[in-house]
Amino acid sequence: MHAEAIQRTIAVLGVDGENFEVDGHFEGDERKARWYTVKKLSDGQVFVDHLPTFPSHDEIRRMAS
Repeated sequence: MHAEAIQRTIAVLGVDGENFEVDGHFEGDERKARWYTVKKLSDGQVFVDHLPTFPSHDEIRRMAS
């Protein structure tokens, strides 16, 4: 049996005047996300996908520049 992938919003981070939503991707009943997606809330577009670890403010700042 294959567990269904679940996406949940973990946090909304404010970085340099922009807001970014961090979603965790889980399988089944897992408590730790397998990867993370960062979305820029001003336009709703995926900013970065498949991050292996939860991003820090500094990491998002570097990605945005």
